[in-house]
Amino acid sequence: MKCLKIDSSKGFYSLDGAIWKPLDEISKEDILVIVNKCLEDSFEMDDPSEVTVHNKAHEIIYKSLYAKFVELNSQRSRFKDESENLFKESLAKYSE
Repeated sequence: MKCLKIDSSKGFYSLDGAIWKPLDEISKEDILVIVNKCLEDSFEMDDPSEVTVHNKAHEIIYKSLYAKFVELNSQRSRFKDESENLFKESLAKYSE
């Protein structure tokens, strides 16, 4: 699923791949939804170096999110394994 795109020189995000909202309206809850989708499945984004974003606010937000999501996506399996191990330890601790 595509979660970030650049269209008409503006950045947009989507939580479901169908409804696109301007990037300057993204909330921390929306970012968390995208992060969770990244950890569950792979997702796509337009590369900001290939398309120009004329809206400076959109450009700053897009490049920042893009860099973080690329890093998260590349370390997805390690992050997921570590998260599951922490959860297992906590579950065992509080189940006693």
